Amino acid sequence: MDLTELKARLSSHAAEPIRPPRIVMASVLIPLLERDGAVQVLFEQRDARILQGGEICFPGGHVEPGETPAEAAVRETAEELLLAPEQVELVAPLHIMSGHGTREIYSFLGILHDYKDTRDPTEVAGTFTLPLDRLLSEPPLTCEGKIVVDPGEDFPYHLIPGGRNYPWMATPRKFYFYPSPHGTVWGLTAEFLTVFLDLLR
Repeated sequence: MDLTELKARLSSHAAEPIRPPRIVMASVLIPLLERDGAVQVLFEQRDARILQGGEICFPGGHVEPGETPAEAAVRETAEELLLAPEQVELVAPLHIMSGHGTREIYSFLGILHDYKDTRDPTEVAGTFTLPLDRLLSEPPLTCEGKIVVDPGEDFPYHLIPGGRNYPWMATPRKFYFYPSPHGTVWGLTAEFLTVFLDLLR
C-alpha cells in the first residue's frame, strides 16, 4: 500500500472521526415514601440468583432503545416493585456516574405513592426503608482505596517494558458504607445516596 492508496481508503473518515464503543446507559431511582410519620428511603436487596445477588441497591437497570434515562428509572422501579408507572413520581435528576467500561449511570429522585411492600421475587429478595433524617444525621463510614488494572495470567507481559513489574496506573476511589440492621449499603448505591444527602445538606 502506498500513500495515495492509504489516503483514498481513509478519505471517507476525514469529516467523521472514529467514535468510541457505544455508551451503555443505565438508570437508578432513589425512592422516597412517607411511613411512620417520617420520610423514608427505600432500598432493595437483589435476589441471590441474579448478578451481584444479595447486594443492597436502588431500583434500576438498562436504558432501553427509544427511552430516556428518566423513563427507564420509572419503568424499572415500577417493574421491580410491581407498581403502576403513575405510582412513581419523578422529582428530579440527581447525578451521572461512570460505571465499568463504557457505562453511564443516571440517578433520579422519586416518590412512591401507595406502596404496599410489593416486589418482583425474580429480581428482588426483599425491601426495607431507612429514615431520611437518620441518614442525614449519621455520616457514612469512608475508606480511601484504588481501582487497579489486573491483566490476568495470560497477559503477554514479555511484550511490554517492565513485564510483570509494569507500573499500571491506579485510580483513587473513595468508598462509602452505610451500616443498617438490614445489611450494609455500599458501592455505587452508597455513592448515589451520598450525592443525594449532600445536596439536601
